[in-house]
Amino acid sequence: MEVSNAGVSVFHRFQASFVHDGKGALLYTSGPRKQLLEDNWSVISTFIHVQESSKRPANRTSSIDIDEPVKGLRLYQQCQLQEDGTAKGILLAAESKDNTVGEDFEQFFVQLVLDQLDFALYKPTEPSPEPSPLARITGKIVSLFDSYLRFQGPDDKWEQGGRQVFEARVRHFTSQGAQIQMCLPAFPCKSTNTNKVIGTSPDRGEALALNHLHSFVEAVEKIYKPGAKLWVISDGHVFSDCIGVDDNIVDRYTEELKEMNHEIGLSRGRLDRVDFRSLIDLFQLGDAKAAGEIKNLAASLSIPTITHHVATKETEEAEVCRQILMAGTQPLESVARDRLKSNDEALIALYRGFSRFMLEDLELHPTTKTQTKSQRKKLSTKVAFEMILRNQAYSNLVEILYPNYVRLSIHAHNNAGPKFGIQLFDASKVRVVENLSPDGIPMASEDLLHVPTPWHNSVVEMEGCDYLLVTKAKVAQHAVDCGAMGGGKITNQGGAYFLLQESVKEPVKLLQRAMSFAPVEEPTATEKFLKQAKEVFAPLPVLVSIGLIVMYRFQTTRN
Repeated sequence: MEVSNAGVSVFHRFQASFVHDGKGALLYTSGPRKQLLEDNWSVISTFIHVQESSKRPANRTSSIDIDEPVKGLRLYQQCQLQEDGTAKGILLAAESKDNTVGEDFEQFFVQLVLDQLDFALYKPTEPSPEPSPLARITGKIVSLFDSYLRFQGPDDKWEQGGRQVFEARVRHFTSQGAQIQMCLPAFPCKSTNTNKVIGTSPDRGEALALNHLHSFVEAVEKIYKPGAKLWVISDGHVFSDCIGVDDNIVDRYTEELKEMNHEIGLSRGRLDRVDFRSLIDLFQLGDAKAAGEIKNLAASLSIPTITHHVATKETEEAEVCRQILMAGTQPLESVARDRLKSNDEALIALYRGFSRFMLEDLELHPTTKTQTKSQRKKLSTKVAFEMILRNQAYSNLVEILYPNYVRLSIHAHNNAGPKFGIQLFDASKVRVVENLSPDGIPMASEDLLHVPTPWHNSVVEMEGCDYLLVTKAKVAQHAVDCGAMGGGKITNQGGAYFLLQESVKEPVKLLQRAMSFAPVEEPTATEKFLKQAKEVFAPLPVLVSIGLIVMYRFQTTRN
């Protein structure tokens, strides 16, 4: 899924992050050059200066360029010890001459990162298992994920090393006797394409997906007492302007989703198994919003603006968060374009996949209704390229903030790590199909990258069927409109869905076709007879004509 991750942003200059005890002892490091930090800590630590937590420093972070022992590094550190007596810091490569943002933004972004950076280090609340039980417990959790959640896509690498990567992430927590932290960028908002979905609110599809995630965490608790927590890192505001959804609709969807999740937690006896964070939560701009300083913040930091290809209504808060994200973590656009021009197979496949997906997703959006087919295709390619960059930028942000979390994804990764694709629906209860049959053609996404999701599909319950079906809304609606099925949309507190049953009309046998074709009725007995008669007598005009010609020639010869 990753594009070339070359860049000059703060993320691309990131070398290592660390936490120390405030007295010179290095507690933990992370990042691509953490070994350099560890090897030279005796020198780097001399630049560390923090105040006691009871004192208020003038600035929350400070920076200094380091020339020894390695030139070209910039050290950022928290100026105040945290409540647990520790402080965090980050090493960056010195500022690049090609950087598109200034020093003010760099300091602002690093401070955001230091505030949110979670190494997932704990003072044990439960005794750590002994080595032998630890390995057994960790292995059981990994096997549970493999059988319960893991999505197996093409070119799967789970057995060729991915399992070991996943196990190491789980062991980071089990070795501390701590709750396992997992994160899943997902649940953005409903598609604008009403051929796919019933409406803009979470429906029975989201309820099924959330219940499946809760159920997995419950199963972990039965194996491992501290259990797990799954954070949905909602990416709605990352992509909403690309997919034509207004920011306030994303906000409403997220709030309704949280309410649904709360009700599911209540019904299952625990509220904290699954929780939510959004782009806005990660950047914590609440104070600026309360003071009406959001727009001024973007201007004061000279954050580059973002190009919008699809007409949407943006809120100031969400738009500034998108700007911060792209300024702080975006890969270089020029490098990605050069790779496309050089026929990089992996990136071309990703680009074409996203283009197909966006062409379908935006087919009913007001922006595209007046466009020609050629214009729609051109728009879909522009949006696809932007989404690839946004997706990588968000992945970079999650990587730097949560270096030890178990990273889950709704994309069909090869499961080599560090991200692992998951199934959002319980296969023992749900079938994701192209038509109204549990044995029908399994659904494949337009981009061949997403796993089936509730925000691009609808749920169908059919009387007499052992499974719930997940398919496009237009499949169910057409079956009702043409009289093939009775029933229709149901709206209740559990979420909207289609409830269908056999039509009450004269029973007819239906021939199932792919979802893009209408069901065809089998001919009646009379229609069959007329068709056969037509086939039998169809040659008669030709035979009569031939006979007349033969008779004419015969008469001519005699004369």
